[in-house]
Parts: sequence; structure tokens; C-alpha cells
Amino acid sequence: MNEKVIYRLNDQISFRKCTLFNRASTEHGNCTNFAEREENWKTYYSCNYNGIHLHCTKHPAIEFDIKNRHGTATLRCPKCNEEIVINDYKQIINQCLKMLNIEEFKTAKLVRLDDWYVPEVHKKEKTTSEYWIETDVKTDKDGDTIIIVYVGHVGTKDKTQFFIKPEKLQLTSDHKDLDPAKILSKIEITLKDRTLSQKYDESL
Repeated sequence: MNEKVIYRLNDQISFRKCTLFNRASTEHGNCTNFAEREENWKTYYSCNYNGIHLHCTKHPAIEFDIKNRHGTATLRCPKCNEEIVINDYKQIINQCLKMLNIEEFKTAKLVRLDDWYVPEVHKKEKTTSEYWIETDVKTDKDGDTIIIVYVGHVGTKDKTQFFIKPEKLQLTSDHKDLDPAKILSKIEITLKDRTLSQKYDESL
């Protein structure tokens, strides 16, 4: 059974999502203002309020009666008879949708768009050695290829991270990760016209 939730917008207005939010259905559910249409000999219902129903914050279970006149909307709570005049009803609905987005995206993964990296290939190599290797191939903001190589010891999550940019002829490592000297003694990359290599000595 779906949990019934009333969201508070402000001291006067709260709102809920009806069962027709973002969809049409053969049942109108708990929507109180719906339109009907026939399709393939079936009746479909859609919400006239875009799936958002406004409620009285003082009496959250009570849905406002709404009267639209001359571009404004008047909300009236049947219990307390308080009236609220709204000059832009669509703006109120948009505010409700923004609040719903806060709930939906509060656990979203944050991606760095300032780097403009576009994922292309992700691969995890199986090796018979004491190391694990994982690679990502992406495209940077200039349209050039960037290959990210992760290397770590089997059984641990600690890793060193290398960035290979073939078009820019660059080989770098991420200093925020494990020091490459703790994993490797040397890395060598062969490109079509040159070889890039770095040697590491943990004792230095």
C-alpha cells in the first residue's frame, strides 16, 4: 500500500501528489479533478491539476476548493473558510514540483560537469597477479580522449589513478589517491609516435 504524504509548501498551502501524477490511468484513484478520454474502447483519466492538489496547511487532510476568475485563483478551505488569492496558479504548481525534486534528488550522485567528461567505455581487467586494474575511457571538453587507469592491490580498495591523454601526449596521476610508488615501480605508455614513462621510488 502506498504511503499517503502531504507536503508543506508554506504556512498556508500544502500539497499532495494524486494517483494520476505524471500518467493517465483507467482508474482515477484519489484524483478529485480529472478529465476523461476514450482510447481503444477504454476510458482513461488524467488530472486537470497536473497531479498536484493543494491542501490547507492548518488542516492538511482538507483539499482547497479552487475558483479561477480573470487569471487569478482563489483557494478556500471548506473547514476554516480562509481564502487565499493566487495571481499565478502555475507558479505555485512549479514551486510544488521543485520541492518534490528536492526529495527525489537528495541522494543523487554529484557529477563534475566542469570537466565535461563524457563516458565511453568502462572495463575491469581480470589478472592473475596481485593487482587489480580498472579503466575508463572518456571524452573531455575539447573532444580529446582521456583514459583513466585505476590500479590497486588485490583485496584492498586503495588505488592509484592515472590519466592518459593520447592527443595531448600527457600522462599524469591523481595526488588525492594512493601514491603510485606504493603500487608500481614504473608505468610506460606507448603511443603511435612516442613512449611516455614514469618511474617511482617509494624510498625517495
